[in-house]
Amino acid sequence: MDTEDDPEIIFSEYTQAIVIQGHHFDVEIYKTTLHPGWILSVENEFGTLTISDDPPYLADGLAWRAFQALVSDEGIKAFFNKNEQRKLRL
Repeated sequence: MDTEDDPEIIFSEYTQAIVIQGHHFDVEIYKTTLHPGWILSVENEFGTLTISDDPPYLADGLAWRAFQALVSDEGIKAFFNKNEQRKLRL
């Protein structure tokens, strides 16, 4: 594969590691040089990814606000599958 044809990944300044209620999350907001829409990806402490990209966000700040709204509306349970929720007793 020719690396010159691979799209560049552009990370937002909102990309960060964050701790909420004692639980670690890696929040990545990024886009590629091939597609203008931003993608929100949240990895929990078990390595499970939650990706929000449909539709892609028009701005990185909108993706960050969507993350904040999800935490506000659903809590951290939104980022754990049912098995993980049982382990954590969420």
